[in-house]
Amino acid sequence: MKQKHLCGAGRTAMCVLAGAIALTLGSSGAQAAPFELIYNGAFNNQDALNLASQSAPTFFSGETAFTIRAFFDSSSPNLAPAVPNSPFVGFRAYAATVATIEIGGVTYTMDTFSQNPTAGVTVAIFDQNSFTPGRYAVGILQQPPQDGAGIIGDFSGASPSFTVNTLTASTTFTGYNGVGYGSGVCSEGAPPNCPHVVTPFVLHSANQTFALTLGNYEEAYPGGADAGLRPLSGPLNSAQLVATPEPGTLGAVGLALAAAFGFARRRRT
Repeated sequence: MKQKHLCGAGRTAMCVLAGAIALTLGSSGAQAAPFELIYNGAFNNQDALNLASQSAPTFFSGETAFTIRAFFDSSSPNLAPAVPNSPFVGFRAYAATVATIEIGGVTYTMDTFSQNPTAGVTVAIFDQNSFTPGRYAVGILQQPPQDGAGIIGDFSGASPSFTVNTLTASTTFTGYNGVGYGSGVCSEGAPPNCPHVVTPFVLHSANQTFALTLGNYEEAYPGGADAGLRPLSGPLNSAQLVATPEPGTLGAVGLALAAAFGFARRRRT
């Protein structure tokens, strides 16, 4: 009897809403492919941000915090195809659908790989089977797998653990060890010891275009496993991969809300 009265006259609209949302989320949540990378770090005086029209870069005067938010879909093509028995087996790079970076309180939109294959953003994910066995890494990268400009953080763990073939709905990277910065692809030879082409990331804000130019260096975190192995130390970085709702899911939930409130209004009138 309690079940029968749960959706009585005063609760019909809420039951319609709950049922619609449950059906929508239940049908799509298990196979949700869209993700968001949230990466927090800091630039130093080897990195620069200035108007793209400027002839010379304007380097940061000191440690400057940033937050990258990059959306991607794990069902989209891998831009760094795996080669058997190579480090690329545990590495994926996905074209970002939207990417932003907040620097000094200003949020800039970044060109994505689809918009700009030379300087656009991809989301680079490394599991424990990649370049450094037992380590995870994540960040942004240009021109994979040629190893273009980018910011790649190095972590000892991930909670929960994952492989690049099975990304989890919400992953927090743990045990931060350091980060590698690169200005662009090698002009000759192979990384990491090679002369680099400088290819800035292209940013947009307030109808203006900016250039974010990165240095070539590795930075170790004093509290990480690699402390003391590199001369340059830097602040703690953090990273997360978060599953995001499909646009269709959001639309269906919106329709469910409209239907529920419309039903309730008809009953009142």
